[in-house]
Amino acid sequence: MSGFLPILAQELRLAARDRALPWLLLAFALTAFYGAWTGAQWRAERAATVAGVAAEIEEIMEIRREQFAKAAPGEQPFAAQPQGVPFRPVLTPGALGALSIGQAESYPYAGRMLPLSDDTIFDAFRVHVDNPAIKAAGRFDLAFVIVVLMPLLLLAATYDVWVRGRERGTGAMALSQPVLPRTLLLAKLLARAGLVLAPMALLGAVALAWVTGLHPVGLAMTLLTILGYGLFWLALALLVNVLVRRSAAAAIACGVLWLVVVALGPALALAVVDIARPAPSAIAQGNALRAVYLEHRAEVRARPPLVEPDPAPRLPQRLRVFMDDALRLEARKAPIRAPYETALADRRAHIDAIRFVLPSVAAQDALDRIAGSDADRAVAFQAQVLAFRGETRAWLAGRLEADAPITLADYARVPQFAFREPDQRTPLLWDWAVLLTGTLLIAGVALWRLGRRHPLDT
Repeated sequence: MSGFLPILAQELRLAARDRALPWLLLAFALTAFYGAWTGAQWRAERAATVAGVAAEIEEIMEIRREQFAKAAPGEQPFAAQPQGVPFRPVLTPGALGALSIGQAESYPYAGRMLPLSDDTIFDAFRVHVDNPAIKAAGRFDLAFVIVVLMPLLLLAATYDVWVRGRERGTGAMALSQPVLPRTLLLAKLLARAGLVLAPMALLGAVALAWVTGLHPVGLAMTLLTILGYGLFWLALALLVNVLVRRSAAAAIACGVLWLVVVALGPALALAVVDIARPAPSAIAQGNALRAVYLEHRAEVRARPPLVEPDPAPRLPQRLRVFMDDALRLEARKAPIRAPYETALADRRAHIDAIRFVLPSVAAQDALDRIAGSDADRAVAFQAQVLAFRGETRAWLAGRLEADAPITLADYARVPQFAFREPDQRTPLLWDWAVLLTGTLLIAGVALWRLGRRHPLDT
């Protein structure tokens, strides 16, 4: 180690003279701060929309208070019927939502529901991401800068870290000293890591803190993800410098690797998933659900007129019949929805597995989870809302069984939705493990190849 440190110090001095490095860091800083700003704008818009949806409850309650106030003595206003109690479950953007918009746009983030609402409670908040205009527009956020642009800048700074010295003859001069080739190459890569990757990681964290404020844990996880992803690309640069003998060839090889890992790899992997696990047909499911609904409606219409019991209950008997019909219809729809949801979950699992073979996808997934814009969080929100709808139905059933109209004071005691954050630690650790494993494997191959062939050999 004592011999390595002087070599590293010398490489740091030499690398610091590279006039291109400040420009690379400036380019990253500008794009990182712009990406953080655009992400913050999106998060602010989403937060404002969520707050507006949640505020609808107060507007409705003002109408209900007026109904109670205007009701004559002994008169029961509509507000006293529990089946009309409104709920607005919302998914608040994560504190670090500006980091990555991720998959948040692909899933609903709020719902408008009553206890007996059907499966359309999320429809007003679904974004049709299949729209080609939306796909073409895309999103430029800090995660995009880290996952897509940062590797290009790192490769630009390291693609010829050894090849250039070999072409100029300085490599032979350096190896004429009592120093191992792998020691010299690692020192060169570590010097670039200290002068390029470390500042980029700090700039990314500062840009995020600029728009979100100080969140020490989240910022530390972001910093760790950037460093892990950057080290993977430095390992690729090391491999290229070991295998390639000319600067032009090294530049082309690095460009091809970037295309494979960042651009073509995820697209090809998704194409394979589309073939192996195609998305289930939403149209076929919709047609089947519609057929069930039409059959159910025909049965309801064929019934004889409902006769209210005498004496009449405080809550009309038709409400109990309506609830029974709604639950029966849900039970008939369940066998149709179950295979569709299972197929979607299976497809999501296969898409999620892509990150185990592509570090770029693992890095994006890690940033999405840190930002709270990943698919798992959105799916958990939908599942919890549907479970909450079951709670409100049980509450409604209790009111009907007790024949208890709801009072103005009862509105403060209705069930309340509270989102429970899913555990993100295990998936995040897997993402980091993918980055670390990829880095160690590529660096190991490069060092093994270096041990079999001298770096100056043609």
